[in-house]
Amino acid sequence: MAEFDADLHIHSLHSIGVSKSMTIPNLASGAKRKGLDILGTGDATQPQWLKHLRTHMKHEEDALTCDSVSFIPTVEIEDEESIHHLVLLRDFESVAQLRESLRQFSPNLDHEWGGRPRVNVDAEELAGVVRDCEGLIGPAHAFTPYRAIFREGKYTSIQACYGEESPHVHFLELGLSADTEVADCIPELRSLTFLTCSDAHSPFLDKIGREFVRFSMNAPTFDELKMAILRKKGRKPILNVGFHPQLGKYYLSFCSKCRRTLVIGEEEGPPEYDDFNIYMSCKDRAERTRLLQDIHHRMIKCPSDGKPLRLGVRDRAMMIGEGASVSPGHRPPYLHIPPLLDMVAISLGVKSKASKSVRNLYSSIRESFGPETTVLTTTSLSEISSVNSKLARIVGAYRNKTVGYVPGGGGRYGTIIAPWEEA
Repeated sequence: MAEFDADLHIHSLHSIGVSKSMTIPNLASGAKRKGLDILGTGDATQPQWLKHLRTHMKHEEDALTCDSVSFIPTVEIEDEESIHHLVLLRDFESVAQLRESLRQFSPNLDHEWGGRPRVNVDAEELAGVVRDCEGLIGPAHAFTPYRAIFREGKYTSIQACYGEESPHVHFLELGLSADTEVADCIPELRSLTFLTCSDAHSPFLDKIGREFVRFSMNAPTFDELKMAILRKKGRKPILNVGFHPQLGKYYLSFCSKCRRTLVIGEEEGPPEYDDFNIYMSCKDRAERTRLLQDIHHRMIKCPSDGKPLRLGVRDRAMMIGEGASVSPGHRPPYLHIPPLLDMVAISLGVKSKASKSVRNLYSSIRESFGPETTVLTTTSLSEISSVNSKLARIVGAYRNKTVGYVPGGGGRYGTIIAPWEEA
């Protein structure tokens, strides 16, 4: 078996808000710099993008490749309940079959901006269509408050969403605001493989591969990937790499108007607030559960403006599940670590990741130690320190799980507390 790093959820320039630089040659170049072996194509059912894929890829040992990077045809589809699903397909023939099956249900399948097609069917019927095409389907960014399976007012289980097709749902994409610990609060999800993906809208170094999965399998092909996701014949995921969920925009619960985030403590007292947070108290788990239920039912108001609070990713998962996270034996480790470019900027004390000093140090690191995935996961800290000691400290803090955070929520990203800034 060999190891392959894969980012399976991206978008093309035919989705709204995506960089015009999102082309297959640029993606292949970015993947090689990051150290990714496999990329999802994204938006595979959009006709102009599909033509672009056919033009720039070749079949090579049962894989679709461009510049030695393997690509898996993928598409994110929005169903009639505005739930997003990630679909993985074998080849262009499977894409054509899926397009034909969806044509009667989709108003924007052939639209210039139809990279993420909408279909007028529910999740169960969509999953059946994908299975007929011998593809794989699972919830995309499952815990985000918008257009996701577990958002408030929607589902609390895979079975309720996918119905009779639920036994054929084998993976779930965590999204940037969730990790293994969050998702494994829900017992039903413990049998699934968790995917960490970038959902990138540009091929730049801080976007593509900002989350990825390391698989153990024989080759970078769809059939091998399918076996790895199903954990068959020794193929399996062996590492999830991604942001700590506290860095996500929707980690903490928040006010639906002012976007202040909710901090729950144990000290008794009336609700309070400052410029960024709302403070409430719960003396035990039972009281916390009641508070989350009340937030879910819009019964808890913001002390600042009187508008209802909304559940963030962490609290929504705790409310749906058992409150405690229990990971199964097959679950691989989760390495919480942001893109190398982010850490280079922090180590230099520079706000702009596009600055010349950040780019120069990033290039020096890559030239010395290889692609980014190697630097993040295996390059020794002493080697990194020989180039920049602060960068070595922050990489080490991530590997040792000692990084501090200011949690995100309400549409505001969380931030990292550098090791040298801690009190």
